[in-house]
Amino acid sequence: MENLFFDIKDLKHFGKNSIIGKTVRIRYPELVSIGDNCIIDDFTYISTQLTLENHCHISSGCKFIGGQKSKVSMDMLSTTAPNVVLSAGNDDYVSGIGSPLIPDEFKGNTVYGKIKLSTLTIVGANSVILPNVSLGEGATLGALSLANQNLDSWSLYAGIPAKKIKNRDKNQILKLRDEFLSQNT
Repeated sequence: MENLFFDIKDLKHFGKNSIIGKTVRIRYPELVSIGDNCIIDDFTYISTQLTLENHCHISSGCKFIGGQKSKVSMDMLSTTAPNVVLSAGNDDYVSGIGSPLIPDEFKGNTVYGKIKLSTLTIVGANSVILPNVSLGEGATLGALSLANQNLDSWSLYAGIPAKKIKNRDKNQILKLRDEFLSQNT
């Protein structure tokens, strides 16, 4: 399936058995690396550096933003539900002009950062993650939540701002991961 907005050959790396929806928009394809067996669903917009390890999924309508100086990475078996926003770079909304079309000296206190989704993380629908936030291994963020600080491994968070709700079953999830990988590598 041919994409409407960019040529797959322009990506930094495109792994085997990966799928990118026809209507996915990637502003800087040369800054995007996609591992094996990944899926990026339609109506997703990516305007930052992006690295996907193997077996990642980005659901429809997600926005990964921040510009060329920011970065998002998703480790193996991480996923985002529909309409998630990962804002790896943003303005402070106080001191400058918010347009990406002007030079940096007019933007005020722009933050260029990183967002990292570690292995086996899940981000729930319509959630937002702000710059310089990492989700530890196995962490999950419930739907309609805002992550403005790092999330601990093997924990479920939810709310605005996100707060820890409870622990996840690490042993059960690792067992499922091992079974899956033994059948799919």
